[in-house]
Parts: sequence; C-alpha cells; structure tokens
Amino acid sequence: MARPSSPSFSDVGLPDGHAFPELAYHQPTGSIIAHTRPRESRLPSHRLSIRRVSEPRYTVIGDFPPSISVSSFALSPTLPILYFITFAWSDHNGNVGGDWDALHRFTLDTRQYEIVARRGELIPPDHYRFAWLSELFSVSEDDRTLFCKAALQREGPIDYCLSELSLADLRLAAITRLDAVFA
Repeated sequence: MARPSSPSFSDVGLPDGHAFPELAYHQPTGSIIAHTRPRESRLPSHRLSIRRVSEPRYTVIGDFPPSISVSSFALSPTLPILYFITFAWSDHNGNVGGDWDALHRFTLDTRQYEIVARRGELIPPDHYRFAWLSELFSVSEDDRTLFCKAALQREGPIDYCLSELSLADLRLAAITRLDAVFA
C-alpha cells in the first residue's frame, strides 16, 4: 500500500519556496510559530507564520518585501505576545549586506502587530552612541523587558552584549559583553 505524500509548505499556508522551519510553541494561546527561510534567494527573506493547534493552515505574520527579513523572535511566557526583529537587506553588485530595521510586537490572540522601535530609537547605555538589536532571547514574565543580544558602538569597534531592553522607554542596559559572538 502506497503511503500518502506529505503536504507541501504552500499546502499548509507557509510561504511558497520556503523551507527549514524552526518551530516554537506558545502554550498559553496554543499557537505554533514557524520561522522559515527561502530555499533559493540571495537575500535572507526569513518569515514568521502562525497557526493555532486547532487550525490546519498557517498565516504569515506581516507583509514584508523580499528585502526585509525576520531574523529573530521571542515569546512572552505568560502573555499572548510575540516580539521579532527585522533587518533590511540589499544586494549591490553581488555584495549582500543588511542593517537592523525594527523591533515588532505581535499579539497572538488578535493577530495585530505594531512597530515598537526603529533604527535610531533605542537608547544605548552610557558611553555608547549607537545601539541596535541583533538577536532576541526571551521576554520577562511581566512583558516589560526583552533580553537580547545588542550591538553597542562608541566610535570604533562594536561591542555585542547580552542586554536587557526596557519596553517602557527603549533603554538598553548591558548585562555582560559577549566575546567571539561570530566565532
């Protein structure tokens, strides 16, 4: 007896041409989040999609052009909230480069999202002039703090630090410097 073929990504509502999902589960809302990337593309163009366990199909979160890529996300442990960061990518004569674009908040039960901060809106710790987010790790139980990897720059080299971001005032506080983060 032939085994039925498994459905394709597009059959279950995931972006066409994407693969390699990383899945997360938000137990309080019964939501599955899939972080996918295109199989073939010079630009990252990663996407987030969501479905409840009772639904057969995913819905893509956000309507982003191919130049915007979802790089990282974190779920609130208690509230129906998902945070994610996006990067803007470009291809100039075969050289692909990206810059931090924004921090977003997505409400899992209403499926509404908003931009929390854009480039230049984060307040860096003392002695730093510039700050941006490179990865999200977790959210505090009261939904007031994001724990993340932040890029902090004075004038020269960039320090990557495990940091906490106050969502009330967008102020970053470095917890510890992360050495060899790209090793």
